Amino acid sequence: MPQVSLYIDQALYMELRSKAKEKGTSLSSFVSDVLKEHLDNSWPEGFFDILGSWEGETIELPEDLPWSPNEGETL
Repeated sequence: MPQVSLYIDQALYMELRSKAKEKGTSLSSFVSDVLKEHLDNSWPEGFFDILGSWEGETIELPEDLPWSPNEGETL
């Protein structure tokens, strides 16, 4: 597995270490998970769950109204 060296200040290191401990994981694993979250370009979980969930009446679109590029134009 590839390795990466990071140079960070002491305060950031302590915060990362604390968060990793809260999650019960290694610092390396925690930082890897944070990077994956920020680099993931896929759709968020549940994003498409709404698709097809409408259970009400069928929605009917109104008829198209005639349109003219000069309609309603005032000089």
